[in-house]
Amino acid sequence: MRSLLPTTALLLAAGMLTACSASPSPPPSPAPDTRPLGDVTAAPKECDMISRQSIERATGLSDFTVKKYMSNDGKRLESCSVYPNPPTSSSYRLKIEIDDPSVLSLSEIEGTKAARDGVDLPADAGPGFTFTIVEFGVKYQTGGWAWARNGSRMLSVSLDETPSNRDPQKDAAEFIRQLRPILLDADGASKQTSGRGK
Repeated sequence: MRSLLPTTALLLAAGMLTACSASPSPPPSPAPDTRPLGDVTAAPKECDMISRQSIERATGLSDFTVKKYMSNDGKRLESCSVYPNPPTSSSYRLKIEIDDPSVLSLSEIEGTKAARDGVDLPADAGPGFTFTIVEFGVKYQTGGWAWARNGSRMLSVSLDETPSNRDPQKDAAEFIRQLRPILLDADGASKQTSGRGK
């Protein structure tokens, strides 16, 4: 019996060391959040246009600050940006911009699509694409671009630091699909340029 005691003690000690040095298991990945954005222009709204619920789902933020920029005449929304509250950095989580007129030609847009491996929007969302920017192997930002069929106006949606269980490219495409009739189509654009000075 005596000859077994030292060996047993050594085995126990080795087992304890192994247990202490074992790396902890990584936390389980969150279940995919497949909830649709819903009506992205439903009340309550931010920037007089974007549904608060759709912002919360796309960004994962329940408490945020919104900054709205209007055209010089105060009649047209130029951009709507959503920041975490309290701000942890100067970076926005969601930004929607309207360039009227577009600063890029259609050929320049197509070149950007090729350079960023852009994915065409669904057919019912009109001409445009979504893309993901990756830097040093890390996903940096997701975006979506769309334009009026004559190229005169451009709509862009940018998402940064999105929840890991959502598909930001799908969210960007859905924002564009629903905002296109308001911001890019001829009738919608004329509505945007009349009566908005708040």
